[in-house]
Amino acid sequence: MKQPSHCASLYEIRVELDRIDHQIVTLLAERFAYVHAAAPFKKSEVEVAAPERYTAMLAQRRDWAKESGLDADVVESVFREIVTYFIAREKELFRAGKGRDGAAAGQP
Repeated sequence: MKQPSHCASLYEIRVELDRIDHQIVTLLAERFAYVHAAAPFKKSEVEVAAPERYTAMLAQRRDWAKESGLDADVVESVFREIVTYFIAREKELFRAGKGRDGAAAGQP
């Protein structure tokens, strides 16, 4: 890993960008594993969507963006896209019987 100021070529910068992007994808997969694990704890689709949590989460991500010197609108947009997708997948799991009632009924 090279610091941006130590890169001597565009190639070196692109290598580092690819490394970072790979980490982002890996972290998204890890995040999804937690979303999947959360489904059995939910009692309803409203709990899956968790609108209050969603709103608070976006506000926190905006704060983190500002603290990091990033555009809060862009970071919010990225997280809206990610979390909207994950909520949809979690709803699918819930509907497939992976919610608390399904788990209690012996479903995997």
